[in-house]
Amino acid sequence: MTLPSDIPRANFTISDDARRGIELLRRAYDADAVDPADVVSVAWARVTPAASPPFEDVAVTFYGRSRRAEIASAIQMVSGVEVVFFANANDLPKFEGKVLDFNEERGFFLREEAE
Repeated sequence: MTLPSDIPRANFTISDDARRGIELLRRAYDADAVDPADVVSVAWARVTPAASPPFEDVAVTFYGRSRRAEIASAIQMVSGVEVVFFANANDLPKFEGKVLDFNEERGFFLREEAE
């Protein structure tokens, strides 16, 4: 599928642990969702908590099934996972050649391929 010109091509891979983390997150999401999880969204997030300093990190969430038609042209396959990827030109290098990984302590994170 050809991506719209304003959607960046995913430049990272997804580890087996991150795939398991996505499924854990999907189950938690679906437990409370009116619209069940469908396509994974991966983006760079900037967070400004009220009681602590701002920080940036990779964010993983979902589009609900009802939105599939709306996002269909932005879906990419990354390591066998359907993903909508968001990164602006300044954040795109943060993903370049990295692996999206997951563990219980850190949640989702980006790491170098060789780690």
